[in-house]
Amino acid sequence: MADRSVTIDTPAKINLFLKILGKRPDGYHEIYSLVQTVDLYDTLTISDTTGGTELISAATTVPLDSSNIIWKAVELLRRQTGFTQGIRVNLTKRIPVGAGLGGGSSDAAATLKGVTQLLDLNLSRQQLQQLGATLGSDVPFFFSTGSAIISGRGEMVEEVKIASDYNVLLVVPDFAISTADAYGRVKINLTNSSPKPTFIREKISAELLPLLDQIGNDFEGLVTDGHPAVASCMQFLREAGARVVALSGSGSAFFGLFERTPDPSLATMISGRFGWQVFSLCPVKLA
Repeated sequence: MADRSVTIDTPAKINLFLKILGKRPDGYHEIYSLVQTVDLYDTLTISDTTGGTELISAATTVPLDSSNIIWKAVELLRRQTGFTQGIRVNLTKRIPVGAGLGGGSSDAAATLKGVTQLLDLNLSRQQLQQLGATLGSDVPFFFSTGSAIISGRGEMVEEVKIASDYNVLLVVPDFAISTADAYGRVKINLTNSSPKPTFIREKISAELLPLLDQIGNDFEGLVTDGHPAVASCMQFLREAGARVVALSGSGSAFFGLFERTPDPSLATMISGRFGWQVFSLCPVKLA
């Protein structure tokens, strides 16, 4: 029986815009994206045990072995600090997998934070952020305040203050998209590079939403060309009053931003018409 435990609710993210600026010499793509955390959470309960690393979850969508990024985060900390205690992570998975919502990266960041807190490891937030970058490009973002411009391959994080008085209707189709596959295919649609947008910080929602609508997500055409139902549902959101409709990450999830809380019947209509998951969400801050 574990003597101590730490429980962390860790959120999903959406990309309010995402531009691909070109291909880097190291094979990665240079990106520029405004990212925001939303109130859809995975929950991790991290306990110390007698030995080894153990991952438990009722979810059937994630591996429970050393290929999981949570497991990798534990072992990375073990190598970095030399702790010998066993670690058990119990994962309650609510963030859909393969949807561009950063669930795995969020879980990895929460694991680094939780194990550090549980074992009182002498590592700063900056050190954990740097370790997180070795696990995945999105992981460092989840050490921010929840609103940030990410650049480079995603590991460079600049916190920003932006409006949060809008509502998010998130749609998750019944198919997943591999981020690696999406980046491998998006080069077909890139000639040289996408222009870097001019983004002025601290905008109120009346200024922010029209700007986001202009910038968009460079993966959108790739997804809508391959999945016409996504394009149809995006148009449905626009007709329902969404000020912004955009893809999150490389998909498959997409969202509409509304100035007011959308009528619950809208989510019911989308779910009934397309058979997809729909979440009514709000932006949240990270501690």
